[in-house]
Amino acid sequence: MKDLLSYYYYLLPDKIHKYNNDYYFEFRNHSFCFYLYNGKVEDINYIYNLNNYMIYNNYKINRIITNSQSNILTKKDNKYYILIELIINNKNNISLDNIIEFNQYKISINLLNRTNWYLLWSRKIDNIEYTINHIKNKYRLLYSSIFYYIGLTENAIRYIKYFNLNNNNNNISICHKRININNSIRDFYNPINLVIDYKVRDIAEYYKSLFFNKNIDIKNIINSFTNIKMSNVDYIYFYIRMLYPSYYFDLFDNIINNKCKENDILNITRLQEDYEYLLYEIYNVIKIHVNIVGIEWINKKFAN
Repeated sequence: MKDLLSYYYYLLPDKIHKYNNDYYFEFRNHSFCFYLYNGKVEDINYIYNLNNYMIYNNYKINRIITNSQSNILTKKDNKYYILIELIINNKNNISLDNIIEFNQYKISINLLNRTNWYLLWSRKIDNIEYTINHIKNKYRLLYSSIFYYIGLTENAIRYIKYFNLNNNNNNISICHKRININNSIRDFYNPINLVIDYKVRDIAEYYKSLFFNKNIDIKNIINSFTNIKMSNVDYIYFYIRMLYPSYYFDLFDNIINNKCKENDILNITRLQEDYEYLLYEIYNVIKIHVNIVGIEWINKKFAN
């Protein structure tokens, strides 16, 4: 690894620490990480351009370093890596305050745009249905649970069609592909993990992670959410994003790709009714601020 860093980046660190698939080191009082890149190769130029945009606008973010051949990715053992200077190297876990601050970052370029939830989620359902019909005998737990989560997604899609909201840059921000409460602040500012989306995306994914990691109970999640100020449009999109079961689909994909065991899906399905109750309580907060019809079958279940 030292030879590779010397050849491609003219860096000569004394020590390199490997953690999972990534390599951390110091050089001349600067911190770096040589990250394994698992994303789409065709997205890398967009990621790099977004990173440069943020740096130019003085947004807090860690910085991508190109190699001596002016390439963003460097290949090693048939895997792609990307060198990032860790300008923010805080190893503490992220907080809601970090997310709210980050989501104030405005964007005036159209890179890695993920705002077309209707199209993205419709395609996701189509792909899932195609996949499950071919593997249903192999993954019986997935097959027995998948259609419930497809149903949740269809509820979310109906909201998108119903409100037909015209969005502007006040609703759109730089966000993350996924947020996990166990992410470090250092990883939170990793440019590899960024997309452009409605700014409520990160907050919704954070609360989902809180719920499924059982770090705080539903009452505390609702108390926390009540204290966040949102526009009426943001409240609607937050509710839609909470309906979308990204937590299930992520695990579904990992199981299909042999990164997790099928039994891991029970960690989600066992909490199915509790999550419905969370959605019900979130709806009760949102309807105070904006006229929105709740999910009828959820409201009937918990209204009494």
